Amino acid sequence: MNLYLISQIFAIAACILMVTIGYLKTKKGMLIAQNIQFILFSISYACIGGVAAVVGNMISLLRNLICLKWNLNTPLKVFFIILQFGVTYISLYNVWFSWLPQNAGTHGIMDWLPFAAATLITITLSSKNPLVIKLGCIGSIICFGTYDFILHNWIVLGFDCFSLGTSMIGVYRILKDKKEPF
Repeated sequence: MNLYLISQIFAIAACILMVTIGYLKTKKGMLIAQNIQFILFSISYACIGGVAAVVGNMISLLRNLICLKWNLNTPLKVFFIILQFGVTYISLYNVWFSWLPQNAGTHGIMDWLPFAAATLITITLSSKNPLVIKLGCIGSIICFGTYDFILHNWIVLGFDCFSLGTSMIGVYRILKDKKEPF
């Protein structure tokens, strides 16, 4: 079985879990399920050379594990953003992942999209305003959608488009609920 097929099997499992997370009601449940999703996506991206996505998912996994115990405050946000930047830089410009396919880390500036996506989520995650969180999610989805397009990760790109659509509906509903009747 080739690596692309293995990648798509793990991607489908992660995408199914991604949809299921929307039905969970507790923060703890959502974070635990999202951690499993990060692991599945990491395996998928590793198989197709998405080094930056593997790094982003693993840092996000660590962030979520810490969020299960403590609140995500500004010093923790800064720590995770700096950590992700450093590990992304090292992994893209050194040969830590020489076992990955030949195209790993050769997409130029596009390899920084998972970093941008994780940064948007990290910055907006602790906001009390659901619109801010939703806009951070939309930015993250656009970053990962572009990255999946570059990697030809079509199944995940399809789910990215679906997630973008549902997030836009969420923004509309938030804005509609804020309007006061005349």
